Amino acid sequence: MKMISTINRLALMGIVSVLLPLSAVAETLFVEAESLEQHGGWKLDTQFIDTMGSPYLLAHGLGEPVKNATGEVEIKKAGEYRVLVRTKDWVAYWNTPGAPGKFEVSIAGKKAGVFGDKGKDWHWQEGQTLSLAAGKHTLELKDLTGFNGRCDAIILTTDQSYKAPNSNEPLAVWRKRLLGHPDKPEDAGKFDFVIVGGGYGGMGAAISAARMGLKVALIQNRPVLGGNGSSEVRVWAMGGTRRGLYPHLGGIVEEFMDKAKLSPGTYEEFGDAKKEAIIRREENISLFLNTHAYKVEAKVNRIQSITALDTRNGRELVFKAPLFADCTGHGTIGYLAGADHTIQEKGHLGMSNMWRWEEADSNREFPKTDWALDLVMDDFPYPV
Repeated sequence: MKMISTINRLALMGIVSVLLPLSAVAETLFVEAESLEQHGGWKLDTQFIDTMGSPYLLAHGLGEPVKNATGEVEIKKAGEYRVLVRTKDWVAYWNTPGAPGKFEVSIAGKKAGVFGDKGKDWHWQEGQTLSLAAGKHTLELKDLTGFNGRCDAIILTTDQSYKAPNSNEPLAVWRKRLLGHPDKPEDAGKFDFVIVGGGYGGMGAAISAARMGLKVALIQNRPVLGGNGSSEVRVWAMGGTRRGLYPHLGGIVEEFMDKAKLSPGTYEEFGDAKKEAIIRREENISLFLNTHAYKVEAKVNRIQSITALDTRNGRELVFKAPLFADCTGHGTIGYLAGADHTIQEKGHLGMSNMWRWEEADSNREFPKTDWALDLVMDDFPYPV
């Protein structure tokens, strides 16, 4: 019996070794750039999740390199690790020289190479192979230009033949599995009303509904509330808040609206913290910042649920309720639900011109950029 048992164990080991090729025992670590603990001067960009599959970090310093983004990664097993970075050369579409989005990646103080200087599409750019000891190490993104470097994710692998997947589908299966997330989203909770979009429209709707006794989920894919009326965009609130069929909603807007003197105003004038505090004081509102809604389940012209992801860690949530509101400003939820999304030639909101000039006290020098379009004053005609 012992001999049979031993033979069976050996046979089982043989089967396992066939099913698990040598590459399966290699160490592979997947790091979403947005999950780094300190973003430094890099910004979390959520605008293109639906076209490239994920939020990413963007280094926009107007020509001045931004502060490094840093985080801690844990190497389970010492070895020689290939470094792959998902990025793109954002001016490659126009075949222009210069690669303005270059940045450097380093791990444990060792440089893995320069990235963002190849490829017009999002792809995995190969860097150096680094010898890394087991333990926790600092991973660092160093902006080299200040002109929109883009970093989606980093893979460290001891598998010399590993090919990283490259789907642009939002939160693709490969991304979930590398992150260790479940295949199905978690239940966000029980709500009467789910609002997507945390601008003035979404905030006003959430407060009004909450004060009428509804349990409200307010979903906003940015770290602050206010939309165009936040410190991120800075369009001042100069509309007529008490006009129309529902003047009481204007009163709600006046509770959190800015009092900026100019458009764009200063960062402080838009009171991001004040807006968030007002929403959090409402007992019937559950606020979900940094949460991007990207999937809608609808049946017989009614929305059944909305799926969203936490843009910092990729965690998925599903929201169910009898009532939903699309306050995205782009009609995103309506479009995903199959609603008519024809854009009319008339009836648009007014233009917000966020550019204004001020006279400097001395001449300013601007960096020469081979990839930029040279402009002259005739390119900026005055209105007639």
